Amino acid sequence: MTGEASSPSPSLPLPPGEREASRSANDARQYNRLRWRCRRGLLELDVVLKNFLEQRYDGLAPSEQAAFEQLLAVGDETLWAYVQGSQNPPEKELMQLVAKIRN
Repeated sequence: MTGEASSPSPSLPLPPGEREASRSANDARQYNRLRWRCRRGLLELDVVLKNFLEQRYDGLAPSEQAAFEQLLAVGDETLWAYVQGSQNPPEKELMQLVAKIRN
């Protein structure tokens, strides 16, 4: 035995702490930037967005990840209305992403 730590199997999902450690430096910066942008004036919105980022963002297609960034540019009141379902975004891509966030 060489004393080297074995790496996890690539087919197994990584826990959140290890997920960040496995990102490249650029990916980590991008992820941290998104995490910061998830911080909102409404605590409920913070929780919903951060949970979505941590649990589902990595599984999104690149176009959906771009839509998530676009969604983060929306004001808190409008974004909360989207998440609650009292309003729908006008763009199809955003509407599909909001549906994923609601689930």
